[in-house]
Amino acid sequence: MGSLKALTTGKPLHSRTIAMNTYALDDDAILVEGWLREDRFHPVYAITGEKIEKGPVHHMAIRLKLGGAPLTILDAEAEMAHVPLDYCRSTLETIKKVIGLEISAGFKKKVRSLMGGERGCAHLTHLLTVMSQAAFQGYVAHRRKDRHPLPRSLEAVEGIDSLLGSCSAWGHDGPKVAHLKAALANEASLTDT
Repeated sequence: MGSLKALTTGKPLHSRTIAMNTYALDDDAILVEGWLREDRFHPVYAITGEKIEKGPVHHMAIRLKLGGAPLTILDAEAEMAHVPLDYCRSTLETIKKVIGLEISAGFKKKVRSLMGGERGCAHLTHLLTVMSQAAFQGYVAHRRKDRHPLPRSLEAVEGIDSLLGSCSAWGHDGPKVAHLKAALANEASLTDT
């Protein structure tokens, strides 16, 4: 079987782009902005037979003010610059339901229960769920721009609950955890002497 990459030489039919940026607000708070944009590159026909021209399908944003430990959504807003139906904008206020939610294990499931399904917009919900990792990384980039003392234990590492088990490197026996445990053990042995 050949490479699938070799098959991507034709013109795409559809694209979805998600972009995110994080901004410092103060020592403990950040703003994370995420944009989702979908474009269709040729006309299509709706199930009911109407022709829909090529062009943007969705273009929307979510902005989150985050802070604290554990990292928590302090404020949230959404914007829909382009949607397939004006009716879609009636779901914008569902973003307010996540204010107070912690960015921690189970976040995606909680978001879907609060603003997904028939109560909300699948695209807005998807954007928010993928923003959680970027939010955490942005917060880490903000908080760790200056050197801090090594925590006293693995449990005292800020955000450890979000990291442990999040990927193979951060698995309980993964290389990031092993490196951190070794640094903690080394620090403890220096303090004991």
